[in-house]
Amino acid sequence: MSYYSLQLIVLSLLLTYLTVLFTFSAVSKLYKSAANQIRSTFLYSTLGLGTSLWTSHVLVLMAYTVRPLSGYSSIYMLFSWLFSLIFAAIVLNGSSKKTLPIQSLLGNGILAGASTSLIAYFTMLATQSEIAISLPPTTYLLATLVAIAINSMAIMIIFWLKSYSGERPLLTKSIFSLVISLAFTGIYLIYTIAIDVPQSINTNNHMLWDSSLLSITVALGLICVFLVAFIIAIFYDKLGYDTFRFNLFNKEDLQAISHQALVDTLTQLPNRRALLQHLESATKRCERSGLGLAVAFIDVDDFKQINDTLGHKIGDLVLQKIASRLVTAVRGCDEVSRIGGDEFIAIIEGIENNEDYIAVVERMVSSVRAPCVINNIELNLSVSIGVAMHSNGGNIEELISAADTAMYRAKKDGKNQFRFFDAEIALVTDQLLEIQYDLKKALVNSELELHYQIKIDTVTGKPIGAEALLRWQHPIKGLLYPADFMHAADRFGLSYTINDWIVEECCRVLHQLNYRYIPFDISINLSHNQIANANFVDDVTLMLKRFDLPASSLIFDFTESSALKNEIQFNNQLAQFKKAGIRVAIDDFGTYSSSITNLQHWQVNELKLDHSFTADINTNPKTLGVVQAVVELAHVLEMNVVAEGVETEEQRTILAKLGCDQMQGYLISRPMPKDRLIQLLKNIRQRLEKT
Repeated sequence: MSYYSLQLIVLSLLLTYLTVLFTFSAVSKLYKSAANQIRSTFLYSTLGLGTSLWTSHVLVLMAYTVRPLSGYSSIYMLFSWLFSLIFAAIVLNGSSKKTLPIQSLLGNGILAGASTSLIAYFTMLATQSEIAISLPPTTYLLATLVAIAINSMAIMIIFWLKSYSGERPLLTKSIFSLVISLAFTGIYLIYTIAIDVPQSINTNNHMLWDSSLLSITVALGLICVFLVAFIIAIFYDKLGYDTFRFNLFNKEDLQAISHQALVDTLTQLPNRRALLQHLESATKRCERSGLGLAVAFIDVDDFKQINDTLGHKIGDLVLQKIASRLVTAVRGCDEVSRIGGDEFIAIIEGIENNEDYIAVVERMVSSVRAPCVINNIELNLSVSIGVAMHSNGGNIEELISAADTAMYRAKKDGKNQFRFFDAEIALVTDQLLEIQYDLKKALVNSELELHYQIKIDTVTGKPIGAEALLRWQHPIKGLLYPADFMHAADRFGLSYTINDWIVEECCRVLHQLNYRYIPFDISINLSHNQIANANFVDDVTLMLKRFDLPASSLIFDFTESSALKNEIQFNNQLAQFKKAGIRVAIDDFGTYSSSITNLQHWQVNELKLDHSFTADINTNPKTLGVVQAVVELAHVLEMNVVAEGVETEEQRTILAKLGCDQMQGYLISRPMPKDRLIQLLKNIRQRLEKT
């Protein structure tokens, strides 16, 4: 028969209750902390939680002393306190994670229960400095099992409530804090009353404690065990199967299927399917709590160039490095997913003001920009990020699309930065969507057409070819130029269809001219999509055969900028063009920084001088000298030189003297529809035949 102090037990219960409330706050802060703040937050929280729980346990032990304490062992007290810190670290680490698989829950529960038993053991040793007391093994084991069950329940409840956004969150946390504190106090009491006290010890305490209290306390522990099953049911109901990923049957198979279905195999980040699930849950939490949520669409700048120049193996390592840096840059409550290629999406939630969004996104941009060495290769990495805010009732796909659009604006504005989706971008997006809708109808209704600007032989003055220029005869807006709609075509994947149509239409015109025995060639602007298409040359060859045309009938013009951005792909295409006998020309030469090495390496057939050189060739001696040097260099490299933008007779005369092989411009001819082109060439041929 023993004695206890009710006042100290109540004080311990109150302190435990306040400590659990503090734990809810600490875990929530850990969950939402930035990577550079997690360590300090974790250390401070561990120190506060561990010390408070240790104090509560000591109070219970003091409430049930076999005699007034005359001293204690500092060493044992230190061990008891250290295990309290370990216990706090286990609880904080386990409950602050994004997910809580059943394996982690059980593991953390067992470790926390073991820590609790060691706290009790060393505290008991510290306070028996003058007497020999002990813990019966059976009772001690029972207390430890109850501790494991209750700690598992506590970790699960804290994990759930760290991001709870239902009604009355403070009241909910207070109720669960009371339940947990009662359970913890029950654990302390079980350990305390299990002490085997020698019969010779007398006490001066005045309140009686009998064995019935043990039964009550154990019953309390068992009730808490049943609460575990109840909380698990709540989890399955609210968060679904994937939160725990637990099934007793075919466990390994189910985990493998789940891993393949929801995880990107390269970066081990959630994939697009998992992203949509996370985003749906996050938007619901956002709408319930009233806190903000944003989607950040992340695209790696110039990643294609890395793949092309260094190979796909290095490209994969780059993606893994960027994925790791993005995860480090966001907070614990945020989610980063890879949705394919070099594109990532981050879900940023639980935000109270826009400044917090900016801080997270800036960290992502800065983290990727940090120096990076992969396989002894130093790389300069960067990302462009578009951010879109979620509004109540907003569509998830529209939210992702808005972030994607803002990312394109960041790319357009210079890359290595971020842009928020705003009214201006929304207006542009609406315009792009309208153009996309009209373009689809235009392709069906044959509203696109080609105009042809003739080029002549400088010596004979005869038409020898033309450049095909895309136009759109819009039923409402009138005649539109490529600058008015090709951005939207690229944005929504319509440029491939348009480019294929251009090649086919040019072949159709050439076939009509060949039918009339008129020798002619047509130049087509080569887009960046066609450079990237490994099957493009084969497709063109098949088209030429279909219309019974020689390979020399088509000339593909590319700009220096597009070639240098995709140089390896471009070189591969050049080799295929040369093998197929199809000619290639450098368009707008002089508008982009190039080198003689590039000109020599590319071995193209034509070099087209930009119209800016032609414009002042008759007034600027420096321009005259540059053009003369370029013409001589091109002839050394066995290239024809075509002068664009010839508008006056004086310009034509000077360019002829400098040795330009061909010319085109308003002086020669303005762009014309195919019917006028065919009729004009037919008339010229008839006049030549008469002479």
